[in-house]
Amino acid sequence: MVARRLSALSLLLGSAGAAVVSLQLTHKPKTLSEIKRASQRRAEIGQRFAASLSADGIPSVSLTDVEDAEYYGEVDIGTPAQKFSVIYDTGSSNLWVPSKKCTNCKPRGGHYDASASKSTAANGKSFTLQYGTGNCQGFLTNDNIQLGGLSVENFTFGEVTSEAKDVFGQAPFDGILGMGPPAAAVDQTPMPMDMLVKQGKIQHNIFAFYLASGGKKGSTLTVGGTDSQFHTGDFHYVPVSVGAHLLPYWLVTAGDIKIGGKSSGACYPFLGCQMVVDTGTSVFAGPPSAMNKVIAEIGNVSADCSNAALLPTITLTMGGKDFELGPEFYVLRGKDDSGKEQCELGLEAVNAGVPIWILGDPFLRKYYTVWDSEQNLGFA
Repeated sequence: MVARRLSALSLLLGSAGAAVVSLQLTHKPKTLSEIKRASQRRAEIGQRFAASLSADGIPSVSLTDVEDAEYYGEVDIGTPAQKFSVIYDTGSSNLWVPSKKCTNCKPRGGHYDASASKSTAANGKSFTLQYGTGNCQGFLTNDNIQLGGLSVENFTFGEVTSEAKDVFGQAPFDGILGMGPPAAAVDQTPMPMDMLVKQGKIQHNIFAFYLASGGKKGSTLTVGGTDSQFHTGDFHYVPVSVGAHLLPYWLVTAGDIKIGGKSSGACYPFLGCQMVVDTGTSVFAGPPSAMNKVIAEIGNVSADCSNAALLPTITLTMGGKDFELGPEFYVLRGKDDSGKEQCELGLEAVNAGVPIWILGDPFLRKYYTVWDSEQNLGFA
């Protein structure tokens, strides 16, 4: 069974002294059993929702796409730089990595060593990150970080000093780089983009994600602008929902969800479906009672993928425009341990305690998406 993992405005590029930088994502093959573990990790990350009522001459840094289940890449911390692999996650709002002081963190890779950095500064505040199978604890620290060669000075991030057994297991990443609104962050620490603008490193407080699918290379995070090679038409902008004042996430409203051109009845009249646009979630997730209506209208996909191409199109109506999503995007494909291909719907019924949807990677693989400081999301 294929498993899944639960948890950016067309403009002129930056002028001299205000760069636009792209971070590229590449592919790392995984077996089905490894994809299952990735999905379980994201299910743990997703508990946060319940807990919280280049063609344009752009430089690149490698990020990794793990079988359409995880997109992660490098961030440098400290002076000299210490390299870490992190999930670039619009569904959370803090950067954290394991600390050298952590005695029970899994040996996944990098562990931040404050004593080895000339630019570190103690913060002193503690934090706890709650997940489905346990928690991570630690303290906040200030240091310089680099994203694609752009340096953010005196950035506040978390050093994890203790983690519950098997919270992340043998995850291929070290930590999380949250790109959600600051209101959702521990201590309301600013986003990297906020500080890059403040420090004059980028001109526009925006970022964009292009997620390739099927193991293809080229997935890219662009900071400070957009990259024209990833879209041909104009962006269609959707305002951040008023509900974001209550739930501090990148929240947009879908007025309707259609299956094969017919309304599924899954969205509330007038209120619609409230959706978090989340790069850190590998599926399209929603409240059980509503998502089950969508799944029932779609039907089942054969485990051997034989009927995958025959499944109907999902259409989301947002900002007065229909966004179509065919089965080539919402059906997850993986391989079992013997290498045989298997399929499963990339749709998940999730009880988050509030009627919230998570618009994850299946949608973002089709639509080049830009987040901007004017509280709009653009899709092309």
